[in-house]
Amino acid sequence: MNCFDGHAAEYDAWFYENDKLFDSEYDALNCLLESGVEYTEVGVGTGIFAQRLGIRRGVEPCESMARFAKERGIEVVSASAQNLPFADGEAQGLVMITVDCFVKDLSEVFREAHRALKDGGSYVVAFIDAGTPLGKRYEEFKEDSVYYKGAVFRSFDEISDLLSEAGFSVIRCVQTVFTLDNVAQPVRENHGEGVFAVIKAEKEIEKC
Repeated sequence: MNCFDGHAAEYDAWFYENDKLFDSEYDALNCLLESGVEYTEVGVGTGIFAQRLGIRRGVEPCESMARFAKERGIEVVSASAQNLPFADGEAQGLVMITVDCFVKDLSEVFREAHRALKDGGSYVVAFIDAGTPLGKRYEEFKEDSVYYKGAVFRSFDEISDLLSEAGFSVIRCVQTVFTLDNVAQPVRENHGEGVFAVIKAEKEIEKC
């Protein structure tokens, strides 16, 4: 995610400038996190979501982003989504927020998450849903964006299919951000309208 090198402060400032959108995204994520589960955020960035969600540990390969997260009190491990710092089945829960669009081989990332999670472990994945009206707009302006230039946006069906192939069961999906205006927006069940979609998946328990 080298596209964020040198732009960490600008990235972080967006959430303060668009506080109502941030609130909506937080609400969508928070309603899918399980109480009592120790989550690690994969691609923790500046730690702005982790801090608010009460996540104390994150994985981040971009040094300039990780510095912000550490200042927020997040324990940051320098590692990638393809090489998580966990033994097999060690992680209780994982959260990944809009990281998928910067990854060429998302199947590899999901397989690594499956390896790291305990049986029945919770995997919460937030993404820009390419199948929504706003998702199509993201596709149109991405080449002019500092962050999204070269990004690959995926639809709900693409994400859920890859999760299933990696050994996850999709439990629930919610959506928000129906307009890019900085106003309070609801969190709704399912997908297809809100550009910010969040899937809760669980690692399937292998049968003996």
